[in-house]
Amino acid sequence: MMNPFLLTGDDGSCYADSCCSLNRMIIAEAPVRGIDDSISGKEVRDIFSLSVIIEKAMSYADALKLPKNVSLREKPSLLMQAAESEDMTVRAAAEDIASFFGRRLALILLTLKTALPENRSVRTDWSSRHWEYWQSIENIIAVGGLTDGSFGKALIDEARKYCFINGRRAYNIITHKNAAHMGVMGCSRMLKSSDGVYVLADFGQTNIKISIAEKTGGRLVNIEQLPVIRSEYMQWSIEDKAELERQAELLHKYILSCICDAYKKAEALGNVGNEIVISIASYVHNGRLDKNRGGYAKLNVLCDNYEEYLSGSISDVLDKSIRVRLIHDATAVGLYFSDCPKSVCLTLGTFIGVGFTDII
Repeated sequence: MMNPFLLTGDDGSCYADSCCSLNRMIIAEAPVRGIDDSISGKEVRDIFSLSVIIEKAMSYADALKLPKNVSLREKPSLLMQAAESEDMTVRAAAEDIASFFGRRLALILLTLKTALPENRSVRTDWSSRHWEYWQSIENIIAVGGLTDGSFGKALIDEARKYCFINGRRAYNIITHKNAAHMGVMGCSRMLKSSDGVYVLADFGQTNIKISIAEKTGGRLVNIEQLPVIRSEYMQWSIEDKAELERQAELLHKYILSCICDAYKKAEALGNVGNEIVISIASYVHNGRLDKNRGGYAKLNVLCDNYEEYLSGSISDVLDKSIRVRLIHDATAVGLYFSDCPKSVCLTLGTFIGVGFTDII
């Protein structure tokens, strides 16, 4: 069936409608009773997000042997490391947390598949076509930082265990090696030139991943992943206009610095192309960022079209003409898996992102 979550712009380009987001979906009625009935009446972002997972981890602080006065930024990596610990008590605690959220992930997926009347009625921005589309999906491709390592394995294994309706599997949940970097890999599908060295980037809410890619004869022959960088200036709600503008300018300068530094590193490998593809944690259409969601929304106070604005800034710094192309981060993942029919990609990180493999 036609995907009701995909829209076509005046220029013929295809993009994801922001209504595809699952994070504000209310689970008015748990699709299956007895797994975790506490989710009823709550939004997805309040039962499955990085902040909720970290809150749960802090209730296991002693079992996880977390250092005292650990910063908020350190907590996610410490939890992931705990799942790899040789101390079986620490490891068991981390895997218990992963399993808890694996069950919640299964319930979110079952909410979509069962499409109960109670849950349809509270999702006012969806029509019957949106629910029918989700019911037609057979495969969930789970990627993102929360699917990495032993923590990710425990989370996905538990989700698979509970993702059944009347004894039949609701979805096949598929994982992929190097899952945290699928956004960057998807960006490579957007390069128009067939040969050269290119900078590709994935700007998330928590981390930034940048790669240097090399194409020969239209094929990706090499990709070097640079060290992961922490995202900065991700504050969401800033009421004071002057402070909002200041934070937007700081964020822009930070993005500019990250990209230009990577470009200069890429120049050591050869002639770098003038295309830079960036996946970003924001819905994007014709270079314009969503004004209402996420830390990157504040960039709209600087300009109407951030793709053009960033292209100009990078061109000025590097003293050469550069064309930036922005893409919604989960959509980039969908592009990478475009040969997988009846599938939806879920990026499990700061929140849940949705990418469609049938996007053109």
